[in-house]
Amino acid sequence: MSDSQAVRWGFCCAGKIANDFSIAMDKVTSESEGTHRKVAVAARDKTKAEEFAKRHGFERAYGSYAELAQDAEVEIVYVSSLHPQHFELCKLYLEANKNVLCEKPLTMKLSHTEELVRLAREKGLFFMEGFWSRFFPVYQSVKKHVSNGDIGTVNQVHAHFHVPTPTERMVKEHLGGSAWFDIGVYCLNLVDFLYEEFPNEIQSVSSRLSETVDKDLAVILKYEGGRSASLSTSITCHRPNSAVICGTQGYIEISPPFFHCATEYLLFKKGDTQPTLHSFPLSEDRISEYIYPAGEGFKYEIEHVRHCLKEKKVKESPVIDLEATLRLARVTDEIVKQVLAKPFTKD
Repeated sequence: MSDSQAVRWGFCCAGKIANDFSIAMDKVTSESEGTHRKVAVAARDKTKAEEFAKRHGFERAYGSYAELAQDAEVEIVYVSSLHPQHFELCKLYLEANKNVLCEKPLTMKLSHTEELVRLAREKGLFFMEGFWSRFFPVYQSVKKHVSNGDIGTVNQVHAHFHVPTPTERMVKEHLGGSAWFDIGVYCLNLVDFLYEEFPNEIQSVSSRLSETVDKDLAVILKYEGGRSASLSTSITCHRPNSAVICGTQGYIEISPPFFHCATEYLLFKKGDTQPTLHSFPLSEDRISEYIYPAGEGFKYEIEHVRHCLKEKKVKESPVIDLEATLRLARVTDEIVKQVLAKPFTKD
């Protein structure tokens, strides 16, 4: 593939997720040369940007996000900042006529998500929320089983994500601290991926670390046709991080320890004596350099973006289009309203 066909990336931020995203991009380009080009990386600290650029093979580094927006060679910006900054940064790059891939959650306010979606559509730019889970082979395979009716009609989805040793970022308000926004949204993402519609009823209960930072949530969603979903997330409690999709003729369990980046699942169909294991292992290449579990899995999302930009020339991903992003934001908005409606009492 010629260099002119490569996706020309700019990275906004030089943090931990960007590290894994960059190494996964190397994996893609090693398998298919000329598919991706690392043009520039930007950070508030230019020294940090320069160190990241040298370590990961970027052509240049900037000490401000605005400089990256003005780089004419950058075709798409990958935004991986703390989520309270997503809105202003996505807006900066969209207004500069850059395509944007932004880490989840896209924003922390429904009105901000709506504004960005409107802006991207008005400008005819590719814009995608980076829920990498949807691009893993496990998720794609599970969706096919559900669509094909292999477990009958799916009436329940249960998803649980608990991290009882939270980082500072997960508990500090000014850093976007929140069990829901950090890990709970992965539970909702799976449900939306399967049901693809807005629920009729949303019920949530929670406890908080402070007025605005939730630490434990349980959510029940009810959908048309008697379907439902139960979700829980916590930064204080232990439990297996798994998901179970329940059908009238069987079930699928997306295996622990992390269902959001799983490489295998169990399928049980009516008449089976035991579930069958389906596995999609990642390679061992550079595994010690990744910071997060299954970091190489970013390669699936990276290649999907290239396919949208270069091969299909689409403006919205068919796997997570902007309507899906709006649904996720609207459900989250209602959950947050319910959480904040109750007086805060310190345990």
